[in-house]
Amino acid sequence: MPIPDTAHPANQDWKASLTPGHVVRFRFPVVAEASHQPVAKRRPCLVLEVFHLSGQRFVKLAYGTSAETKANKGCEVRVNQPDGCAAAGLDRPTRFVGARSIIVSVAHPGFEAMPETGSPIMGRLDASLTGRLTVVRKRLRLGATRAKTRSAGRKAQRTRTANCNA
Repeated sequence: MPIPDTAHPANQDWKASLTPGHVVRFRFPVVAEASHQPVAKRRPCLVLEVFHLSGQRFVKLAYGTSAETKANKGCEVRVNQPDGCAAAGLDRPTRFVGARSIIVSVAHPGFEAMPETGSPIMGRLDASLTGRLTVVRKRLRLGATRAKTRSAGRKAQRTRTANCNA
């Protein structure tokens, strides 16, 4: 399924126009190494999912980093090519780590507007990365489904054990 190309919406319009594939500026919570306290660090983040819950719009954002590591290789989208970086609004190659994601309301104060546009939308993935985004989204959904199934199995086992011990 191709990601539709949208312009950089200004001001409040951006909240309604977010789709998977957009890259946004967001203050992603990370743990400060020295104090072990969570701090918000502005990062480029990739919109993985958009959904509604109780009348509110939410997005699942993947953490963006320029650090080259081997961690989370199966669930990342790498933007390496100059054209891809330009389309996404990135000033350097970046990898978006799907395994390191967060779900927030589009009204979350962590979104930080670009001075030029009044919107936190930096850009979007180019067409060459659409397939990779789809693969990552499917892997993350499959992982969540498997975790839910394992959790239900453990709960059922605890219930059977509790009934046997009664």
